[in-house]
Amino acid sequence: MEQANAAITRRQQVLSLLGRLQAAQLRLAALALIFMMLITATDVFMRYLFNSPVRGSYDLVECMLVVFVFHGMAGTFLRRQNVVIDVIDHFVAERVISVMIRIADVLSIACLILIAWAMLTPTLQAYTYGDRKLMLNLPLYILWVVALAGMAGTILCAFGALLLPAISKKGPS
Repeated sequence: MEQANAAITRRQQVLSLLGRLQAAQLRLAALALIFMMLITATDVFMRYLFNSPVRGSYDLVECMLVVFVFHGMAGTFLRRQNVVIDVIDHFVAERVISVMIRIADVLSIACLILIAWAMLTPTLQAYTYGDRKLMLNLPLYILWVVALAGMAGTILCAFGALLLPAISKKGPS
């Protein structure tokens, strides 16, 4: 009985840690979104009022978009809030739905790992070739590293979903 309680406590600690990770990533994504909105509004304002756009605004928005996308996904995977089409959920037993949820979790992790793995080559190429953003002169590999860090957090949160009970619209199973 003590081992079961210890396992539950460890599971809760891991989920708490993953919750803090996804909250930090979500805050970072929100800050990137706010920055994108501010720089775009400032650029439009400066362009039309003073005929002097913000230099590098396109590059800045592009960089913040990387942060927004790759750090904004973690919460979706941790809370299993991905887009779901539940065509057969109303016709099958709870146990089948639980198995399908677990299969979806494992497939999500596999796809995220595959995407992260596919991102490694362009990251290394950007580093090797010394590619830079045109206006900001920012090395491109830094954006790839930021994206990979976001993917790593998302993958950890997707693994965290496996620790959660498989709950369908019909209820827990």
